Amino acid sequence: MKRVMAALLLLALGGRALGADVVEGVWSGEAELGYVQTSGNTETTTINVRAAAALRHAAWLHDFEFTGLRATDGGVTTADSISLLYRVEYNLSDIDALFGSLRGEDNRFAGFDRRYTEVLGYRRSVIRTDSHTLKLEAGIGARQTRNVDGTRTSEGILRAALDYAWQITESSSFKQAISMENGSDNRVTESVTELKLKINGNLSMKTTLTVKNNSTVPPGVRNTDVQTAVTLVYDF
Repeated sequence: MKRVMAALLLLALGGRALGADVVEGVWSGEAELGYVQTSGNTETTTINVRAAAALRHAAWLHDFEFTGLRATDGGVTTADSISLLYRVEYNLSDIDALFGSLRGEDNRFAGFDRRYTEVLGYRRSVIRTDSHTLKLEAGIGARQTRNVDGTRTSEGILRAALDYAWQITESSSFKQAISMENGSDNRVTESVTELKLKINGNLSMKTTLTVKNNSTVPPGVRNTDVQTAVTLVYDF
């Protein structure tokens, strides 16, 4: 699965991050990397990667996003996840759009080996200024999960989400994204908070706080995962 997702990433990347400005008919991109290693009394390593790409053509916007996390403590893997997202939007107007998304995930430490989610929905921009934007969306879809204990679930879901962005200065920005995908077997809620500061040219530093909750998990697995990351970001 991971090899397949990595191959899809290589095919998808022409590069640019979800949410940044997109030039008509031109690929643009963003890639980020965080790496922390400690030695001495403790031996830990954490690697956090993300890459994204987008292309706008007429009323269509195509977005791709890849994220990966791996952490070890004393040679024992304590976190290992990978996610690939494809999203397409069709703009009905300057503020309204229809969208469809496909997501594949692999995260055994959250209690599942594979998870696929498909959603169709509607997005509307309710705030659009030079400094602030706020987008709301709602949709319906399906989710298929293969748990670490070998059981499988398939369910319909309802999705609701908001995406807020604040351009604080020319070199600093703040974003807050909150989503909920509610199904009969599990409710997945995620909050992503990020602060991005430009260092020089195309290079920036970003601090991200991600909180993800699954209402239903296997025994011995916590419902909520919290991840704090500091990464270097290169826009191209």
